[in-house]
Amino acid sequence: MVLEIGMKAPDFSLNNHSGEKKINANYYGKKLVIYFYPKDDTPGCTKESCKFRDINFELNKLDCEVVGVSADGEKSHVEFIKKFDLNFELLSDINYKMAKDYHTFFVSEQFGNSIKRTTFLIDENGLIMNIWKDIKSPESHPDDVINFLKSN
Repeated sequence: MVLEIGMKAPDFSLNNHSGEKKINANYYGKKLVIYFYPKDDTPGCTKESCKFRDINFELNKLDCEVVGVSADGEKSHVEFIKKFDLNFELLSDINYKMAKDYHTFFVSEQFGNSIKRTTFLIDENGLIMNIWKDIKSPESHPDDVINFLKSN
């Protein structure tokens, strides 16, 4: 089933970078940006993550949280957060369960199992407000998210 705006976002249960189990319900009551990215500390993923870091205060003022999701483990996430002073949670989807549920998982001939750069905006009740697919400019993409939030 293809995910569409207005549908309930798939449930998830993943550890964050601190080893804490996180589920959808942890974020109910606020809007949530879930951005899927291929790999910690790679050029595009770093630019995207740093931009979300830079606008996170503004997102919080709009009653919105942000989480990043990749297949990297907790240790990699901790190092990525420290290196770039990220101010939000990263979730470890090491088995690609969440990526598969959100249709962001794919197999690349060059790299094997991977995650497509995709962002979901989830409302306070767990419904999908918007989906950004095939993101070509990871550095400017977070601006698209905040502009959408401000206009809704």
